[in-house]
Amino acid sequence: MKKLIIVLIIGLIISSCKSQPDFFTLSGEFANGDGEKLYFIELQTSNLKILDSLLLTPEGTFSFKGKSDIPKYYLLRTTANNYITLIINPVDRIVITGDARNFGTNYTIEGSDESVKIRDLREKLEQNVSRLDEIGEEFKMHIGTPEFVLFKDSLSNLSKETFTNHKEYTKQFIKENVNSLSSLMALYQQIGPRQYVLDPKQDFGYFEMVDSALNSKIPTSEAVKALHAQINEIKRQLKSETEINSRFAIGAPALEIALPNPLGDTILLSSLKGKYVLLDFWASWCRPCRIENPTLVRNYKKYKDKGFEIYQVSLDKTRSAWESTILKDSLNWIHVSDLKYWDSKPARLYNIQSIPANFLLDKNGLIIAKNLRGDALEAKLSELFD
Repeated sequence: MKKLIIVLIIGLIISSCKSQPDFFTLSGEFANGDGEKLYFIELQTSNLKILDSLLLTPEGTFSFKGKSDIPKYYLLRTTANNYITLIINPVDRIVITGDARNFGTNYTIEGSDESVKIRDLREKLEQNVSRLDEIGEEFKMHIGTPEFVLFKDSLSNLSKETFTNHKEYTKQFIKENVNSLSSLMALYQQIGPRQYVLDPKQDFGYFEMVDSALNSKIPTSEAVKALHAQINEIKRQLKSETEINSRFAIGAPALEIALPNPLGDTILLSSLKGKYVLLDFWASWCRPCRIENPTLVRNYKKYKDKGFEIYQVSLDKTRSAWESTILKDSLNWIHVSDLKYWDSKPARLYNIQSIPANFLLDKNGLIIAKNLRGDALEAKLSELFD
């Protein structure tokens, strides 16, 4: 008898396990969708995989089902710009209602808290994008009017405030939903074309927070793997930048440069020890550099007899452009170049990412200031010589 009871219990357990479906379902009703083709798509890291599709009936009802062993991103879509983003777990039973003409955020969803979070995130983003568009239109309306100067600063501040508020909302969203795939999507929001809300380096802590949580929860997810790979690359870049910054930190010795001047004579940067030297990177084709040149000319005339020298490295490509600009701008100091544009050896050695760029060196060849321009350069030189 006891054996019979045990067998029955085991049978009930097995039966109960088998009755639990191993698939998810997605169904609902979209008004105004008669004849519209509705696609059910898996949103992969580098691809959109169409899983199923159907034509909506006059009643607008639809139903899809699928299998997955982990949470994944999906889309319901009629056109490229009319879609709903979903996060579906393996056994979710999701029901959606809305208008097939405009999915946007105007739909209701039951059976998926994760997908509700995605909808709320998108809704908030669209509100702020719309607000920024309104500010942009108002800005255009006032261009050329007498009150433009007054409105310009006000609208600029309003635009910055809108962006900052959305960024803070995004950070809070991530903190509250760090174990959800919705937090990963929050990392990559764009408030404008190629204008991301969060910066992978400046806001690295949030990227790392999401990576840590999701990599522990769903390490096999392709989206999570892609994030983890990006985190490792950012760490590598940050480490490299830290090493570079320390190499050119205030008090660090300037690295040697040995390049030919226009006459073909090689001039060593170290040969100028005993003077204060402005190591300046520029090019004839660089408009900001050309604008800055008169400041250099004025200060060179003022302090050259007091022990000030300029060692200017050009990122030009042609000798003619380089030499003619030296004469045209009256740049009567030391000039060197290998005429290799951005492949210039000193530019790569000093990790120059943009020009103009400069380093002020003391009499021992140690860096005492960086990227001084205009009044800032004049003030520093006055402090040293006057």
